[in-house]
Amino acid sequence: MMNTKRFRVAVAMMALLTACISAGCKKFLDLDPLSTWRDETFYSSASEVEMALAGIYSGMANDDMYGYKFNVVLESGTDEMYTNASAANWGAARYAYTSSSDEVQNIWLHFYSMINLVNQLEKNLDPQMFSEEQTNLYLAKARFMRAFAYFNLANWFGPVPIRLTPSANQDDNHVAASPVLDVYQQVERDYLFAVEHLLHANNPDYVPGEPNKMAAHGMLARLYLRMGGFQPYLAENEADCYFDNPGQYFEKARQQCEIIIQDGWHHIVPYATDPQSYRNHFMNYLQNRYDLRESLYEVSFGNLIEMGLNVHGRMGNINGVEFVGTSDIPRGFANVNASVALYNRYAAEDTRMTWNIAGYRNNYSSANQRYTMSYIFDRPLHQEFAIGKYRRWEPTDMEALRTQRSIVDAPYTILNNVTGSATDPNYTSINFPLLRYSDVLLMHAEAIIGGRFGTADATVEAVNSLNIVRERAGLDPYIGSTQHDAFFNELVDERLRELCFEGLRKQDLVRWNLLREKLDQLDEAIRFNSFYVETDAFHQTYREPGITFDRSRHFLLPYPLQEVTINTQLDQRFPW
Repeated sequence: MMNTKRFRVAVAMMALLTACISAGCKKFLDLDPLSTWRDETFYSSASEVEMALAGIYSGMANDDMYGYKFNVVLESGTDEMYTNASAANWGAARYAYTSSSDEVQNIWLHFYSMINLVNQLEKNLDPQMFSEEQTNLYLAKARFMRAFAYFNLANWFGPVPIRLTPSANQDDNHVAASPVLDVYQQVERDYLFAVEHLLHANNPDYVPGEPNKMAAHGMLARLYLRMGGFQPYLAENEADCYFDNPGQYFEKARQQCEIIIQDGWHHIVPYATDPQSYRNHFMNYLQNRYDLRESLYEVSFGNLIEMGLNVHGRMGNINGVEFVGTSDIPRGFANVNASVALYNRYAAEDTRMTWNIAGYRNNYSSANQRYTMSYIFDRPLHQEFAIGKYRRWEPTDMEALRTQRSIVDAPYTILNNVTGSATDPNYTSINFPLLRYSDVLLMHAEAIIGGRFGTADATVEAVNSLNIVRERAGLDPYIGSTQHDAFFNELVDERLRELCFEGLRKQDLVRWNLLREKLDQLDEAIRFNSFYVETDAFHQTYREPGITFDRSRHFLLPYPLQEVTINTQLDQRFPW
């Protein structure tokens, strides 16, 4: 059983309940009545500050954010996954969004709500009540989250308003968008403060699930790679859509990665030690265990819907393996598919392939009330060619299913077997990775060569970072060319194979200015697959993102309609 602090963070409970759990009921009763809580006096005890921080963290743990709409719906339409749903409510996954789309409006709302909570804490934290060290630790946790929010806002919307003080009235909404470089520089300042004052994950006082020192270094590396890459609509000519001297940012990214690597505490378990290392790492997310050595930072979920808490996720449900029918099953809807392009990128011996791509389904017949489990791994255009990375269940005897292809009422094993989550029809307790050590290694290799438009060839260090990731997948060391372009192309594919479905691919392709190219390659892979049927409605839905995508407007999201209506200083980028 988790200790109370770990439980608090793991489930990202509502702030008031968090106080009761972490402080204990007696301490909770000692707090001032709710009617006396005010911004200027609230942040004066450890319990109150922890309540405020929990409220900030919980902003990411809902359907609109990392529950599924931000990291699944808006991330769809790349070469890693696409939706099989033609319904209007999945339009955002096919670039059919508008400024009034819920997905667009709600991520803006949630990120700015997080920012406002951080600003409130920053303004009202009483340093006289804590030591300087503790005060800086609280601020570091909060500023880490503000940096994370602004980084995502700039990535998805471009220039956005920078708000560093709490909003008190309607007039505070009227803030013009700052240039995207200014936004990234604010992110940099917050992360630099965080790396100075956050605890290392190996510190006995560190609470798993909260921001930590090496996670901040890793997020800085991610920031610098973005700053060195393509900046959509920065100039009329795409050749000019780069910040001045972009090479400086790749050097900074390299330095941040090497701080983590040379620290030596984080690592991935090699294939030689555990041939199931990749699978077992993701089993930790499925079963609510923190693997602090490999997972530097993650969104912690808990299935507390029955308690009336609106903090939950749908990993393995919305983006899981098909299993629908009766109420006593680990339901999965397979609303998004692993792409045929991803399928084609794996070597047969790559152990990640059969984990990331499930290749099976359980289809219920209401006529005879029986389940027929099917093997579809070799049919990458099947309408339920599901993502397996967050699978709630799997066949108990995969080899029998592979041999027989179809089994009625086949036994299965529930993997997300956490109490209250195993058979919930909609919500799961599966945690979502935001930064893993393998990402740090691949960022390190990319930083060394200077990204897509650098000129440096791969060094021994760059190849070594790539090979650590490859070895864990059961692959031989890389023996391809170390010439810049060839090695960069290998990294593009390796990030797809390793980090698919982790909310990174679309922004990777944007910063490389490869989104249009990869959508074209995907369309070709769909049309030339042997299972492709031109009249198949699902196959045409897979192709829709590539057909709909318009590079003149879809690199960034439109500003939300409600925001440009309220904020008189914010003008819409395009007529949406």
